[in-house]
Amino acid sequence: MYHKVLVPYDMSDPAQHALVAALELVADVPDAQVTVLNVVDWQDYNAETFKIASRMSGVLGDSLDMDAIAGVGEEAAKQTTERVSADIAEVLDGIGSTLQETNVFNIAVVNGSPHDSITAYADEGDYDCIVMGHRGLGMVRGMLGSVCYSVLHKTNKPVLIVK
Repeated sequence: MYHKVLVPYDMSDPAQHALVAALELVADVPDAQVTVLNVVDWQDYNAETFKIASRMSGVLGDSLDMDAIAGVGEEAAKQTTERVSADIAEVLDGIGSTLQETNVFNIAVVNGSPHDSITAYADEGDYDCIVMGHRGLGMVRGMLGSVCYSVLHKTNKPVLIVK
């Protein structure tokens, strides 16, 4: 029985199907926790390359305002969380209130590559299961591998892939 489930969520139809499947998976579990994880690849404003380029272009002087730079990332995370929350609300409205009332929801937004971030978040948070949507990929992307495939092979957690 799964008590703590992680749902990587990119607001796509497969991710919405995965969220519904995760909620059904823990519907009868008391105190179940479902965490919706959105992974974005923001610019790392603390990277040395960014600092050098900004100085060369004259955008920033020699003294960087690190508080202002950190504020950009925090604002991006806040806006992403609001978008994900609104999208999830629509999904929850479509499935009925009984599933909503029996679960605790968390929304997390992290920066990084999806497969590494999902795997690390699941391990660090000690999740019981990862439920993710499967995407129909084109031939080129299929040869390179998908996020699902990568997560499936990198984690030791059970992974449920939903079509």
